[in-house]
Amino acid sequence: MDLLSPENVCPGLISKYFGQKYYYYQELDSTNLKAQELAAGGVPEGTAVVAEMQTAGRGRRGRSWHSPEGQGIYVTVVLRPALPLHEVSRVSQVAAVAVAETLQEELQLPARIKWPNDILINGRKIAGILSEAAIKQNHILYVVTGIGLNINNRLEDFPDDLRTAPTSAREENKMFVPRVLLLQGLLNRFEKCYQQLLEGNFSDILLRGRKLSQDIGQRVKFDTPAGYEIGLAIDLDEDGSLLVKDDAGIIHTVISGEINIIDK
Repeated sequence: MDLLSPENVCPGLISKYFGQKYYYYQELDSTNLKAQELAAGGVPEGTAVVAEMQTAGRGRRGRSWHSPEGQGIYVTVVLRPALPLHEVSRVSQVAAVAVAETLQEELQLPARIKWPNDILINGRKIAGILSEAAIKQNHILYVVTGIGLNINNRLEDFPDDLRTAPTSAREENKMFVPRVLLLQGLLNRFEKCYQQLLEGNFSDILLRGRKLSQDIGQRVKFDTPAGYEIGLAIDLDEDGSLLVKDDAGIIHTVISGEINIIDK
């Protein structure tokens, strides 16, 4: 069976520390919640928490993540980045690039990043990323970065109320996709990208993120404290925030919230 057990996954890892400490569960409420518990208890950086299913998988802004048994990859990695607090948002950009590039390399899928941390295939959502940080006195204690990937799900099995139309690797490639190989590739690539961040080479990650962006060059609707605005997404700034020029020519730095491409 295509189980994501340590016996199946760990021998194929070439990472130095991502996944070398590997916690595996048949069922969890949330891999992020378990990873937070483990991180607070002192597990090392790179510790991976993997579940075959989640009963309360979480996305951004309190949304749920559909996590049926044995169909997807539900993994959270514990990170302890030695970064200034204002750079913590870079972790999500690193993860998004790693996921998109893994799908391109391993499955030849045309993955694109919908800012800030959704991965789409031809406009349909295949993956989501949720990074959560623990902060004390302006110091990053740890970050847990959770990744949910739709792998062998069938379209008819997704809930009807998802905000973005879903897809899966199986639906896109019209064949069963081995989850073990994909998780190995993801952990290996995520570590390489993360190492670039720690070594001060985020500019390369950002360049790749720009090329993978589905938003740059598009008219988008975005959140502001005063409500939503409409403008042209023009770039990512040095921390991965989205830069949007409104119709008056004012450039907004979008740090969080929702953005949606406006259909032409």
